[in-house]
Amino acid sequence: MVNYIQFFDSVKEINDYSQKANMLAVLLNAFNDKKFKITAEEKAMISEFLFSEIQKLIVLIPTVESYREKDTIFEYEDNLLGLVMRCHASVADISQTNVLLIETLIAVVDKERFIEDEIDDIFKGGNTDKKHVLKLLNELSVITDEYHRSKLYSGLLHYQNKLTDLPNDSKQLLEDYIHSELKRYLSSEKNEEILNNLEIISDVAKYFISDDIVIQLKEVLKLGVSRINYYALETLLDVGTDVPIETIIALANDLEYADLTYAILNKYGKSSMFPSELATEEYLAKSNLVHWLTYPTELGKQPDQIEYLGKVKKKEFYHIFRYTSDSENLGDELKGKWLIGWSNDDGGTFSNFDRYEDYEQKTLEKTLKLIKKKLL
Repeated sequence: MVNYIQFFDSVKEINDYSQKANMLAVLLNAFNDKKFKITAEEKAMISEFLFSEIQKLIVLIPTVESYREKDTIFEYEDNLLGLVMRCHASVADISQTNVLLIETLIAVVDKERFIEDEIDDIFKGGNTDKKHVLKLLNELSVITDEYHRSKLYSGLLHYQNKLTDLPNDSKQLLEDYIHSELKRYLSSEKNEEILNNLEIISDVAKYFISDDIVIQLKEVLKLGVSRINYYALETLLDVGTDVPIETIIALANDLEYADLTYAILNKYGKSSMFPSELATEEYLAKSNLVHWLTYPTELGKQPDQIEYLGKVKKKEFYHIFRYTSDSENLGDELKGKWLIGWSNDDGGTFSNFDRYEDYEQKTLEKTLKLIKKKLL
């Protein structure tokens, strides 16, 4: 029980709700393990913590101004409720006071997540008529928080397989809205939230394409932001529109997007547009690993240095690299050290942040053999 007390004390001390949510996710995963053992007393202690946190969220959520921050709290709230159900066989096992707390929290969250609920109502609930789409767009029109507004685009991507079910007048409303938003974003002073929305809207635009939107996407390309240009490029290729060669060259020279760019060009039969001097196994493998390392769960950024070590075969071929980084995701003992990573065409790209010096032998050939034996 002492371990649970320490665990929940550490959760309480953390102010980052995304981190708090991740910690609860670990406990949720443990509950899902059939070998997981927990006493009734421990469940009661966990339940007490959960409902004390639920009380705090009921008060906290309405006071938070940033919707991005609220979104991380919603993730934490979801894990809290998930654990409540793991600690109780059914709702009947929960006191009326605590049932009321759950209902109050759900009501508070639903009041905040009205855009997501409207999108679910349209696509999951089948209310795709013009009236419901217009209601959604009217609700969006009064929102000034750009992250909150982005929930429309992420919702459309989530339900992309159902977009063909939209009646023509409903689809036209969304097309007109996307056109107006692209126009607004292009004329706005750029900040991180605007750029984030341009990235996702450039992706979703392929489902609502028009001549005007094509023109705007070509204007978007002029911003020269790789993460936006990659999706704008894919959308333009998807609708069969010519794309500027300078955009492809810029993406090909960005290690984070080169491999992805080569893949979509190949998908649409345009791989000849990719610079031939960069269309090598080594360069594309390096790009593949760099993109993987930029995930928030990994380095969260491109490595500071990266070097190719060689190619080995273990059922499939692996390109082996070493790299350095000062990422905050690394412990002090790993920052600035050469670390090992690899790229594989079949989805085997990975790095466990193993130190190169722990595997280095007298020759590179022997080093690669040891990496193959111990890490792959």
